Amino acid sequence: MTAPESGRLVVSRTAGRHWILAAVLLAVGAGIVWAGLSASQQSPRVAGCVFGGGFGLIGLILVFRSLPEPVVDELVLDASGISRIIGGVVWAVRWNELAAVVVPAEPGGDKSFRVVLEPADARFAERHRGLTPVAEGRFLVPGMTLSVTEAARVREVAGKYAGVTERPVAAVLPAPAPPLTPGPATVPELDHVDIHVNGWDRRSVWLFDFAMVLLGGVAYAGAEFWPSGFLHTACRILLGAVVVLAAFVHAAEYNTQKRVLRADLRLSNVGFTWHTQYRKLELSWREVAELRLLAGGHLEFRPAGLDFPLRHGEAERLALGDGWYRLPRPLSAAAARKFSRCAPAMLPRGVVLTVGWGGAPPTPITRGAT
Repeated sequence: MTAPESGRLVVSRTAGRHWILAAVLLAVGAGIVWAGLSASQQSPRVAGCVFGGGFGLIGLILVFRSLPEPVVDELVLDASGISRIIGGVVWAVRWNELAAVVVPAEPGGDKSFRVVLEPADARFAERHRGLTPVAEGRFLVPGMTLSVTEAARVREVAGKYAGVTERPVAAVLPAPAPPLTPGPATVPELDHVDIHVNGWDRRSVWLFDFAMVLLGGVAYAGAEFWPSGFLHTACRILLGAVVVLAAFVHAAEYNTQKRVLRADLRLSNVGFTWHTQYRKLELSWREVAELRLLAGGHLEFRPAGLDFPLRHGEAERLALGDGWYRLPRPLSAAAARKFSRCAPAMLPRGVVLTVGWGGAPPTPITRGAT
């Protein structure tokens, strides 16, 4: 964050270059290589070259990454208005177009803040397409989260040119559908189904293994008992190819089971959760108006309220720009079939489900389990 002038504020998220870290890695790598070559025995020399070369390779990668000019990512507040710069100017709003600026804290904490603009006229949306509409006719500045210090400076600078309101931005969950029978306000998670998003079809793997066993058995018998000649050599080559192909397929299937690469989708009577080792998105059905599974396996959802971006800033990178959000990874064929089979039983009333997997015409379902 920089403020070269008293009336100008620049909140920057531009990624820096890695010159210092690259120099350290290259120096460490060179030192390890030098120490290894200085040894009198062969083993330390090899170890020094291997480890030193590894550090040097990482350093060279950082050097090549630092050569291009970083893409500028800034939010600028000055005497003319507010502008968003990502490489070039994405949008700019003059102060006379704003009635107020709101800097609310993200739900669940007071150390992360967003910038919300309150327009002064109803035609604001026609002039500015790069903003995200939220509740009460306001617009969220996407792609920028502020710290406590930055939020204070934004309020200070915006207060010089436009109104700054402390009224909280509405972030209330949509009202749930009335239950058929009396029950508690918070529904416990009773029924759920877990879907391995990038999982393979087990029956297809078993059929592949069966085919490889048969083919490998025939190739082994030919290589063992057939007289020397062309067919004998071909059977030996085929046996090696079967072993390599089976190992490759099972290694690829095993990688989808590893925690680092695995993605899971849980559907329950209270909502759905998508998570990997590093990211997690958890939504209740009250926040979802519609779900759709596209023919390519992409699962998308449309929020029930305009205040969704304020409650779930982590989902901002999933936005498609037309009110829909898409999960990062497409469902595999096996996962899509399981979703199509289990989702209608988990959806509450009022959530629309559209399934169009496998080239079949989309099938809207508007009623699921209660």
